[in-house]
Amino acid sequence: MSPIEILAIIASLAGVLLSMAKKSLAWVCNIISSGLYGYIFYQNGLYSDMELQGFFILMAAYGWWNWSKSELDWVPEKSSLQALFIGLAVALLFGAGSGFLHQQYFLSVSFPFLDATLTGLSIYGTWLATRRKIENWIVWIGVDIVYVGMYVNKGLWGTAALYLVFIALALKGYIDWLKPLKNRD
Repeated sequence: MSPIEILAIIASLAGVLLSMAKKSLAWVCNIISSGLYGYIFYQNGLYSDMELQGFFILMAAYGWWNWSKSELDWVPEKSSLQALFIGLAVALLFGAGSGFLHQQYFLSVSFPFLDATLTGLSIYGTWLATRRKIENWIVWIGVDIVYVGMYVNKGLWGTAALYLVFIALALKGYIDWLKPLKNRD
């Protein structure tokens, strides 16, 4: 495990922990970890993941702004089934299209369709998080389970271990965010 991967892991964990606590500083940690992981994924031929980090940086800036401008004790919201279906469909179509393009134009690409589909779903999960939708945690649990296997295959053991921790944190985040919704209903 490289020093850069260690720093990326620390920044990523801080981002998730602060998100669970509904702190806008989470997005600053996410910007740092995304920059570091962009480099790591480039070095490992995971181009969809590398490109995703650029998107994460933009979404983190938006999330930071959106979470900072609102009340201190905000309550998460639920998405409609129609919005969830559309979001998942768009994410999967993105994965198919991006995977095809990466396979065609990048000789050293690893797992083009899997990586691109996980990227599409990660974009959707991030969008849900910036909008304070509780379903973001469910998307992350599913995505992170698959990412663990992909990162193990690429020998990114620290990152694979991080994603195992992310699964547990996403489950805890979901439970924590569910409490105020139950109290409101």
